[in-house]
Amino acid sequence: MAATVRYHEALNPNIEHFLSQCDAYLAFNDDAAVRAFVSDVKAIILDACSAFLRAPNADISAYRHLLQKLARRRVRDPRLKVFTTNYDMCFETAASDLGMMAIDGFSYTRRRRFDGRHFTYDIVRREAEGHEFAEGVFQLLKLHGSVSWSRDGKEIYEDATPTPANACLIYPAKGKYQQAFLQPHLELLSRYLEFLRQSNSCLIVAGFGFNDDHLSEPIFSAIQSNPSLKLILCDFQCITHLHNRGFHGSSAYWGRFHDLAKRGFDIHFISGSFSDLVSHIPHLRTASPAEQLANAVKRIGGQRS
Repeated sequence: MAATVRYHEALNPNIEHFLSQCDAYLAFNDDAAVRAFVSDVKAIILDACSAFLRAPNADISAYRHLLQKLARRRVRDPRLKVFTTNYDMCFETAASDLGMMAIDGFSYTRRRRFDGRHFTYDIVRREAEGHEFAEGVFQLLKLHGSVSWSRDGKEIYEDATPTPANACLIYPAKGKYQQAFLQPHLELLSRYLEFLRQSNSCLIVAGFGFNDDHLSEPIFSAIQSNPSLKLILCDFQCITHLHNRGFHGSSAYWGRFHDLAKRGFDIHFISGSFSDLVSHIPHLRTASPAEQLANAVKRIGGQRS
């Protein structure tokens, strides 16, 4: 198949480049074999991002701990916003295990339909003497789609078993930037950009390689234009990325953020896994979220370099 679509990176294969080459080939050639191959690859991606949660030993404890610590905050504080490029259902499953509710942009009707207006809704608890915001509610914005979303014409619906043809995902390919400007991804991206401009915000980036320019460049711009934005970058190869500075598979953004940190911008680096990061995050029920989180990072050695 690589020879058919003229993919010449067999010694150092890259799935995004390969699928991009397949898409480019299909744009000019009606090749049933290549089309079937692409469909099979998409089916494998769908299954790989779904099946692991059905395994008896599936461990999503880090997701549960993160929500326990950050989503149960003071009711007068803004809701926790979780932005993810992952397709899987880890956050939804963790929230269900904890009895929490995720506001994900879908309606509360029998057939759940996506509408960005639902991000402006919230959950309140009515009491005899009035009402108050319910605890344990957070916003979940899946920037690249989900294994539980499907397209039906121009509408996006929740679907437990989407097919490769109708699944609402931005599959790995160089065309991710263009697809990000289609709905519902455009709505989600706009809310992501809006968050980066808000005052007194703290953005934690964990396990993201900064290979998507449409998501990386806004962070780089925001940390320079929003003086109250705090940025915490965590990766188990963080030190390696900072030394590589754009070479040997590391994104050049690591070096750019490192340079800003040395100039005094509020950027901190943690070398560790997602689980390591979560284990050091404090419960934010009574503290100022951004300040307490930044102080916790400083205590565990997240130094500005």
